[in-house]
Amino acid sequence: MKRSYRRNPGMEKINQVIPKSIHALGKKIERTYQERFVLARWPEIVGEGIASHVQPIGIEGEKLLLHASVPAWRNEITLMQMTILARFNTFAGFEMVKELAFSWKKGDIVLFQASGRVQEEADEQEAYRKALREMTLTEEEQEACERSVSLVSEERLRKKLRHISQRRKKREKALLSLGEKPCPQCGKLFSGEGVCPSCTCRERRERRRSVRRHLLDLPWARYADIKDHLRCTPAMVASERTRLVQELARRIEFGDWESLEAKTLVMLYRSLRPEQLTEDVVRRTLYDLRREMAEGTVFRPFPKRSEVMKKTAKRGAKSGEGFHVSAPRR
Repeated sequence: MKRSYRRNPGMEKINQVIPKSIHALGKKIERTYQERFVLARWPEIVGEGIASHVQPIGIEGEKLLLHASVPAWRNEITLMQMTILARFNTFAGFEMVKELAFSWKKGDIVLFQASGRVQEEADEQEAYRKALREMTLTEEEQEACERSVSLVSEERLRKKLRHISQRRKKREKALLSLGEKPCPQCGKLFSGEGVCPSCTCRERRERRRSVRRHLLDLPWARYADIKDHLRCTPAMVASERTRLVQELARRIEFGDWESLEAKTLVMLYRSLRPEQLTEDVVRRTLYDLRREMAEGTVFRPFPKRSEVMKKTAKRGAKSGEGFHVSAPRR
């Protein structure tokens, strides 16, 4: 005989209890829970293909921070920005983010399944708080804090500033006791080797600016030519070349084949020297570039040789002329 079980009306399902409990802890914790929950479902939102190359780092304000394995995927995600934002916010149930941003450094995403990482961060915070509570200042350090606010005439303000100065000094000593060290460039405390992340990011921006200036001076230069003069990577050169090509393509009007900007764009896009430019080359290159940008294909500053040969063969067949391929060297 089949038994019929009657559900206890006083009991609730676990998927109903957890959201209520988190909501009772406050808006800040509830918001963090919602963000981590949606980030953990990133493969379901964008698909396994994109998720294997582009990973979410976190959410800052209304920005979704992403890390792309190669610059080509960064360009692809930029073109799909509106679609990804719509899917992400639809999964969240409200407008959680409004724009995408990319980070040069891949971060560790703390998912709910990664309990070991969560426990490690909690232990680090507890060790820092304990070191800060036990930290004391010497008489010389207290006198230095007093001298730093001696010019303030108002007693109440001077007392607050002295407290802030002492607190800052204790924090520095606590971080030093936990193994952090000052950056050799800016003096900021950090854990790791070399320089701090802020200085690393600033150096990377300066290197990108140098590559950009070099490409503006010599638009036909390739990575093999630039690396002898500047410290850069192939991805950095390709990324700056892509940005310059897109900026120039937006400024040049259709039918402009003679201006300096049009010729600079062709030299950037095809890595051609000035003596290799002809009116026919400029015209065909700009047509190809506009078609690729209109189709939304991933921009490649250096097309493969096989693709160039196919295009040349098609043009030769249409015009009734053949094309010549030099014999391989022996």
